[in-house]
Amino acid sequence: MSTTHVGKIGRLSKYYRDELGRRIEDGEPGKELVKWLNGEAQVQAVLKAQFGGRPITEQNLSEWKQSGHPEWLRREEARLFVSKLTEQSDDLEEATDHHEISDRFASVLAAELARLAMALLEEETDPEKRWQRLCGVHRELSQLRRDDHGAVRIALNRARWIREVAREKDAEHERLEKANKDRLIDLCFAPLHNQNMAGLFGGGESGKRMAELLHRIKFDLPLEDLLAKPLSEKPCPSPVQEHPAESDLIQPDPSEFAGGPSSLNHSHAELR
Repeated sequence: MSTTHVGKIGRLSKYYRDELGRRIEDGEPGKELVKWLNGEAQVQAVLKAQFGGRPITEQNLSEWKQSGHPEWLRREEARLFVSKLTEQSDDLEEATDHHEISDRFASVLAAELARLAMALLEEETDPEKRWQRLCGVHRELSQLRRDDHGAVRIALNRARWIREVAREKDAEHERLEKANKDRLIDLCFAPLHNQNMAGLFGGGESGKRMAELLHRIKFDLPLEDLLAKPLSEKPCPSPVQEHPAESDLIQPDPSEFAGGPSSLNHSHAELR
């Protein structure tokens, strides 16, 4: 189980821990190791941020050798083991021309089985015993052919799977290309779209800001600077009074009726 080391060396990046492990294994003196670590800019940044700028001491290195370094050695041995296995596997695959070793061995075994079967049949002259040997050879040959047919089915399924994976990769590549083209086209038309959206939101600075906000959300652009600005309120028209005062109602002009009834009669006569 991996242990989390919270000391100065344990907080360094993997590069420095790996390099330190190799230098320890090479037998480099502790004073030189401490001097090298404290002289690195990235190490100094870690020490300043997490340890108040206090440098790595030989005591820190000694504690690391007792705890962190043995764990590093175990991981390094495991890594080297896997690396060697991978290298051997690559060499064998190249030697077999990218064919399964079991397939190669099956071919050799089938050839040897055929040679021995023919030798046994030629040696036996008694018809009954020859028949028994022939039946035994037939059983082995049938099993061998079933294995061959199974290998062919596996090869066909593998080839079908490889083609399917290739088609899925091509389809995904085409989908990403189309999405990228659509995004570029949308970006080209964005200024016109933003103008229309600003008008729908009432125009002015408020409308422009709302259009810009939608634009950034759509294209996954930063929003912090836009949201940090205060939104100036647009002046709204006064609401219509539900019950207007009597003084607000339209009043008739009294001058029209200044002449009294005679004026009304005169106006009526003009209408006739």
